[in-house]
Amino acid sequence: MNRVLNLKEKIKKYYPYFFFPLIIIYLSFNIFDGNNGLLSHARLDSEIIVLEGKISSLKTNNNLLQIKISSLQNLSSNSDLVDEQIRNVLGYGKSNEYIVFFDK
Repeated sequence: MNRVLNLKEKIKKYYPYFFFPLIIIYLSFNIFDGNNGLLSHARLDSEIIVLEGKISSLKTNNNLLQIKISSLQNLSSNSDLVDEQIRNVLGYGKSNEYIVFFDK
């Protein structure tokens, strides 16, 4: 029983010497290399640039599609553009026609 009490007192005595350095190491690692650490700003800046490029690309694509939609809505029902879009999007064609798709 005396040995157990002696061991408990040693653990209480040396407890801070073991855990405080671990806490300091953990915090210093996260300050420099954590998700929001000092070293991650370069990576986050490059991700921001890439995502802003994607956003601008999507905005231009969206604007082009809006123009196409408005031009399709303003056309008459016998227009060639409507016929072309029906063939491209829906894949409709006559039985004696071949539809060839080109990648853009």
